[in-house]
Amino acid sequence: MDIFRIVFIITFLFSSNIYAQSKTELENQRKEILNDIRQIEKKLSNTKKEKGIIIGDVEDINFKIKLQENLINNINNQLNIIVTDIDYNENKLSELNVRESLLKNELSDMILKSYKKRSDLNKIMFIFSSTSFAQAYKRIQYFKQYASFQRKTINKIKSTAKEIETTIAILDSQKLLKQNLIDENEQIRNNLNKEYRNLNNLIAKISRNQKKYAAEIKSKQKQSKEIDKKINKLIAEAIAKSKKKDNGIGLTAEAQLISKNFNTNKGKLPWPVSKGYVVLGFGKQPHPIVKTTTIQSNGVRIRTSSDVEARTIFDGFIYSIILSKNNTYTVLIQHGNFFTVYKNLSEIFISKGDKVKTKELLGKISTDVSTQQTILSFSIFKDGIPQNPSSWIYKM
Repeated sequence: MDIFRIVFIITFLFSSNIYAQSKTELENQRKEILNDIRQIEKKLSNTKKEKGIIIGDVEDINFKIKLQENLINNINNQLNIIVTDIDYNENKLSELNVRESLLKNELSDMILKSYKKRSDLNKIMFIFSSTSFAQAYKRIQYFKQYASFQRKTINKIKSTAKEIETTIAILDSQKLLKQNLIDENEQIRNNLNKEYRNLNNLIAKISRNQKKYAAEIKSKQKQSKEIDKKINKLIAEAIAKSKKKDNGIGLTAEAQLISKNFNTNKGKLPWPVSKGYVVLGFGKQPHPIVKTTTIQSNGVRIRTSSDVEARTIFDGFIYSIILSKNNTYTVLIQHGNFFTVYKNLSEIFISKGDKVKTKELLGKISTDVSTQQTILSFSIFKDGIPQNPSSWIYKM
């Protein structure tokens, strides 16, 4: 029986630790999402009086909707854990009440028996009536053990009562937290419905001027494609220069080590900015606003603040720097057979051929004059093939 109890306690402690970790992780995730939502709301508030930034607003509202949906899922997960904890504590409270009742009955029986015996035979007389010293000693020990047992039972009752009090307090706290999360969830759902209405209104406004916005988008895509062609050409040239006849890409020992370490850190690499969020993902996708337009993204677009600077995600060297027609810079960094690309920099702090370290600052990110958006376009290539950055960057 004792073995089963020990196993149960160990299992409970282990599972409680997992629950604590899960709750902490979910709460931290919830705080991050709320912080991202506040950033979006601040940007939307700052751009309300501006003209010609409707496309940026739609992107922001789209992202805000995704964040709110993630927040609802996060709260639901927290609620599931809290409900499980409440069920456990309610069962525990029930068991404690039963234990307290049994202990009180046990103590009551002892007091009653002790009272009855007291009238029949005085303790001292009972001891002195012993036929031998050994018997007298045993009777003294009996009274001591009986008194000790009574004290232990009283202490158990006190301990159980305290545990009941603590469990009730925990239950009250959990139920309050549960209700707060339910209220917060309801508020977020109402806000979500409001954002959907705002989004539909903006899309309706865009639809009335679809040709104008489609032309604007295609113009920007054209510029982006020109830069992408140059990037692909430069990477292809780098591969061709380092390629051996039959053994694929030939790299120096240092480059091979960098390439190996880069690959080992897949999913753990830092973001190319200290703070920001992805507004456009990787791959082929319909434009979020003009549905007739398709986007082919070789990387991701990260929106950030104007005071945030681009930084390298891993050790490497500056392979090339491109200056585009709109006077923004694109930086290519080689990491063995990997390349990372940082587009839309207004100013750069490095030169071609420089060796750079992880998180070393590369330059300032350009802020669009009309939209007031600060966006970094970021890509990863392996052997010339575009990679999905979210597979490589930590929690992207």
